[in-house]
Amino acid sequence: MNKITEIRIEEIFDEENKQHYYWIYYYKNEEIKIIGKSSVKPQCYTQIARYVK
Repeated sequence: MNKITEIRIEEIFDEENKQHYYWIYYYKNEEIKIIGKSSVKPQCYTQIARYVK
């Protein structure tokens, strides 16, 4: 089974290129998978779903 152990959002201030952005990525099976790059701060929230028979 695939295992995602972390989801991260990093705020980047690239002073050399005068850029400000956010990197969004996650760790899956001990590898980094990049989701994307955003110029606006992503909203984060938690959603819990419980399935009962």
